[in-house]
Amino acid sequence: MRTEQVDDRCPYCRSSFEIVGVKFRLSGVAVITACPNCAIASAAECSSKKSKFLGEANQPSGTTRGVWQGIVSRMDSLNLRVRYVLAFMIAAVITAAALRHGVHVYAGIAPEEIRKGALVAIPAVALVIIVLRRKRQR
Repeated sequence: MRTEQVDDRCPYCRSSFEIVGVKFRLSGVAVITACPNCAIASAAECSSKKSKFLGEANQPSGTTRGVWQGIVSRMDSLNLRVRYVLAFMIAAVITAAALRHGVHVYAGIAPEEIRKGALVAIPAVALVIIVLRRKRQR
């Protein structure tokens, strides 16, 4: 019988916790779990470095990875993708604003003409992306 405390079981009735919800934040992921019998809910912060929720310190070195470890690693990778996409979108908007300002101020082109040129360029850029993807797939 194991004497150390297991984080994925209720301390009162010893039944397994069920995941009620997952909150994605910029600092990490929070998993909200609840006991189906006692209705005790708890929230655990999960970070990509070392998580108390996973119980890594209590696991012997020869044991297999737990179910929680796989779930949290998938959530961490999703969280990193969300951060990357958000940062990319912010950088794209700032770059577009700087380019539009530079073209308007230094080249003397009116904002309406810049808008028309951008709308005309969208299908051309989409066509180039499609052609390059087809070449890469072959």
